[in-house]
Amino acid sequence: MADKETQATVYFHNQAGLNEWQRKYYSQLIIIDQIDTIEGNETGSLITFCLNAKHIVKNVSYFKQLQHIKIDAQTIDYYHYVV
Repeated sequence: MADKETQATVYFHNQAGLNEWQRKYYSQLIIIDQIDTIEGNETGSLITFCLNAKHIVKNVSYFKQLQHIKIDAQTIDYYHYVV
């Protein structure tokens, strides 16, 4: 199991954003945990992940790679969530 410094958590407001993110990073991530949430009449997903060792960029810090994927997840979620 990954420790807290080598894993990150992202939230998706809908399945469309989550699907796009998973397609984009399919081979680069290992999903550790997925919690489906319900807020009123909306559902979402809280995803905890770490990087797949086969796809880690050697000359870029692990933290920066996680941050890049988290920011990309927020951007994807924003475009799928805005009505």
